[in-house]
Amino acid sequence: MKPILLSHHPNCTAFSNHVYNLGRYKLCIGCFTFYPTVGVSILFILTFFNLTLTNLSVMFILSFVFFIPIALNILGLTKLKLLKILTKISIGIGAGMLIVSTVLLPIFLFIKISILIQIHFITGAIAYIRAKHIKERCLECEFEGNWDRCPTMKPIMDRLYEHDFKKKKKVVNDDLKE
Repeated sequence: MKPILLSHHPNCTAFSNHVYNLGRYKLCIGCFTFYPTVGVSILFILTFFNLTLTNLSVMFILSFVFFIPIALNILGLTKLKLLKILTKISIGIGAGMLIVSTVLLPIFLFIKISILIQIHFITGAIAYIRAKHIKERCLECEFEGNWDRCPTMKPIMDRLYEHDFKKKKKVVNDDLKE
């Protein structure tokens, strides 16, 4: 299970630009850049910023500027590894700023919850785009996106089936039906 938990991409050369290579491990650039950046941003803000109402309000508005690079993801312009990393750092800083300002601003709890849900929506949209690009890339491969046949994904898929994380699709042969 480790390979799929560390990187959500097939372990082949077509996705080498999507991962950090640390020894024999491959780590998803998106996850292993975005989430630590969010955490570091929150710690940095809480430690070094004067969290006045004015500063929190400016931080709230400014956080949305850091989400602009999402457009690069949507348009598929993050082919370069460095650009992909910088995009994830920017989005992580924006998310950290948005979380801190939302939690600490004196606004109604319902509004706070709604804003925090938006962060999940944004990360979900990015995950959807990532999954769509992976599927498109895999369909171009000789295995045509069939991860049960792909040599780099088959061992992972077998483990997912074995531990009931995924159910195998039953193939029905039309000739056998009567």
